[in-house]
Amino acid sequence: MLDHLENTVVGSDRQRTLAADYYINDNKLKEEKERIFFRSWLYACHASELADAGSFVTTKIFDQSIFLVKDRDGQIRAFYNVCPHRGHQLVEGLGKKSRITCPYHAWAFALDGKRIGSRRSKTLTGPSNDEICLSEIRVDRLVDFIFVNLDPQAQPLSTFAPGLEEQMLSVEPDLPAMKPEEAVQLDIDYPCEANWKVLVDNYLECHHCVNAHDQFNDMMDLSQSSFALHKNYTFQVAPTENKAENKAFPLERDHDITTGHFWWLFPNTLIGQFPGAKGFYLSTVTPTTPDSTMRKSVTLKPPVPTDPEMEQRHKQRAEWFPTVSAEDKALCENVQRGMHQRGYQQGWYVTDPEAHDISEHAMRYFHDLYLAAMKDI
Repeated sequence: MLDHLENTVVGSDRQRTLAADYYINDNKLKEEKERIFFRSWLYACHASELADAGSFVTTKIFDQSIFLVKDRDGQIRAFYNVCPHRGHQLVEGLGKKSRITCPYHAWAFALDGKRIGSRRSKTLTGPSNDEICLSEIRVDRLVDFIFVNLDPQAQPLSTFAPGLEEQMLSVEPDLPAMKPEEAVQLDIDYPCEANWKVLVDNYLECHHCVNAHDQFNDMMDLSQSSFALHKNYTFQVAPTENKAENKAFPLERDHDITTGHFWWLFPNTLIGQFPGAKGFYLSTVTPTTPDSTMRKSVTLKPPVPTDPEMEQRHKQRAEWFPTVSAEDKALCENVQRGMHQRGYQQGWYVTDPEAHDISEHAMRYFHDLYLAAMKDI
C-alpha cells in the first residue's frame, strides 16, 4: 500500500478560522460559484452510467445544465445542454441516443458535438454544419468517477490532485470492478440546513467524534487516526479497534474493512471506504443557499461478495448509518445557527501534530485553499 504521507504539503499556521460572514452572506455564495465551483473539478456520474456508445446523463452545476455522453469511439464527453441555434435544452434525464437532436427546430449533432444536419430548403440561408458545434466541457476521471470542469483552462485531475487516484487504488485495488448499488445503499444523502463549508469542516476533523458519535467512537480507535495534507486534497486513515462486536455494527475480521480511508478533494467531494462490508463511496456537498446544502452520494459494491454473509452485514451497516448521519446533520445545523449570532464573529483552530484525533489542521488546510481561490489572502 502507498505511504499516505508521501508527497504531503504543509498548511498554514493561522490560528483563526473563517469569519462567520463567509457562512451566511449571500454575496459570498455568488462569489463562490464564480471563483470556485465554475472553476473546479466536480463529480458528474459513474462511468457505468455511460456504458455504451450513445449513453447519456444530464446534471446541473447550479443553473448550468450539462450532459455527458459516450461517443462512438468510446470517449466520454460533456457539453452544455443547450442548442447553439436558439438556446433550447437538448436532452433530459438519462438514456441512449444515436445523435443529439434539438426538440425545437430539429438541429442534429453527432455524439462528438459536431452538427450533422437541420431542416433546409433550396433558398434557406444560415450557417453551414462546419461552422457550428456544441459547446464542450472538460472531462476527467478518478478511476470510474467522472468529473467535469467548466473552466476550459483547468489542469487535469492528475496535476490538480497528484497521487489521489493512486492512493484510492492502493487502498482498494478492486475499485475498477465495483459498480453503484441499486438496492441497499448507505444513508448519506440528505438536505442540511447549514452552509456547505460547515459540512466540509465537520468531515475534516474528528475532534467532535468522542462527544457526538458514541456508537462510531466505540467501533473506532480514533487515537490512531491521521490526516495527511496533499495538493488540493486530504487523506485520513482511521483504524477500528478490530472488535467484532461494538455499538455500531458487527465486523467480520477475516473479510471486512477494519481501517477506514477517507479523502476530501477541493472543493466539495468526499470519498471513502468505510469500515465493515467491502464497498466504496463518493459524496458531494453542494450549496443551495448560504444556509442550506444538499449531500448526495453514490455507493459502490464489489461484483462478487467477499463471503456468504457479506450482504447481511452490509444491510446491518446500512441500517445503522442514519444514526451517524443524523448526528452530523444536527451538529452542522446547530453550528449554522451559531454563525448568525452576534456573539460569534470568528472561531479558533485546535491543532496538534501528534494527536490527529483532536487536531483541526485538515480543516484549516481547506480554509487555506478556499481563501486562495476566493483571492482573500
